[in-house]
Amino acid sequence: MGYSAELDWNPAALRPGDVLQIQVFRVSELSLSVRVEADGCFSFPQCGEIQAAGRTTREVARELTEQIGKQIANPYVDVFVSAWAPRTVYILGEVNNSGVSLELPTYNPMTALQAISSAGGFTESADLTNVAVLRRDSNQQNLTRLPIDVTALVSQKSGGDEFILHPEDTLIIPKAPPVYVSGLVNNPGVYYIETQRPPLCSELLVRAGSLAIGADADKIQILRTDDEGKRSTLVVSLKTIEESNFKTDLRIQPGDYIVVNNAEQIFVLGQVKTPGPLTLPVNMKITASRAIFLAGGFTPIAKENDILLIRGQKITTIDLKKMYKDPKKLAEDAELQNGDILFVQESFW
Repeated sequence: MGYSAELDWNPAALRPGDVLQIQVFRVSELSLSVRVEADGCFSFPQCGEIQAAGRTTREVARELTEQIGKQIANPYVDVFVSAWAPRTVYILGEVNNSGVSLELPTYNPMTALQAISSAGGFTESADLTNVAVLRRDSNQQNLTRLPIDVTALVSQKSGGDEFILHPEDTLIIPKAPPVYVSGLVNNPGVYYIETQRPPLCSELLVRAGSLAIGADADKIQILRTDDEGKRSTLVVSLKTIEESNFKTDLRIQPGDYIVVNNAEQIFVLGQVKTPGPLTLPVNMKITASRAIFLAGGFTPIAKENDILLIRGQKITTIDLKKMYKDPKKLAEDAELQNGDILFVQESFW
């Protein structure tokens, strides 16, 4: 006859491998040492098989008293454990001392959180949303996976850790999928995030060294795959965050890919000393006169009073020569946008 390992396991309950000392008062021939066998039972003279696993010593003594009482008047039976079988639990995965085994206390329960604490606590890459216990049934055949909501256990609002470990349980703490940050950040690479409180996109980019020069702060891309394998692209604008619009900031999930692309550049072409695209600091506002300065200034044959500003399909002219002569006119200096082209023509006079 077997026994079942119930969820409400009693630490004082007997299990296979325990050695019991049984004493029957004034009946020395019935005072024996027995071992609880793999089926949870032991054999006792004149009583047959006695169920022990899952019971306490008091419960076993009570049954023996009832069985022996059929042959001896008013027997007094005492049962105690002379040697406990190992009550071991195993911890694998993302704890600081992974692969350890712990012996359960003899008479007190051990919770999952206590075991994790004994193993050094969670690592930074632990996935707190998928912690589970692997537990076999009494016949050691069927393996059951029991999920544990560790995020609730470790929160301040939690009522406490109530998941009690059983002997031979294996506590699994998986690694969370990493977050990949690539593109124009100062420290691109692989990052692990706290799954209980995932960081905002802006927070993780700070961790990645912030945006590099030339990055497009307005279109940070987040590539995400859901549980069903469906992929989506989300966009975060750091510009709106800087303008105190925090609703556009998104929380990062394990497995996300964050891509920071080049911003559309401003091109200064024609009669400047270093024509070509301008590489600008993030979110820097630039005017036409400053763009000319960053391009090395005019050449001797530049036509300063007839500079072309090409924006999409529209072309306008800018007279920087007049602005330079009248400081009041500098307030009219055109503010450029990404994608604009300034073309400084050649003067033939």
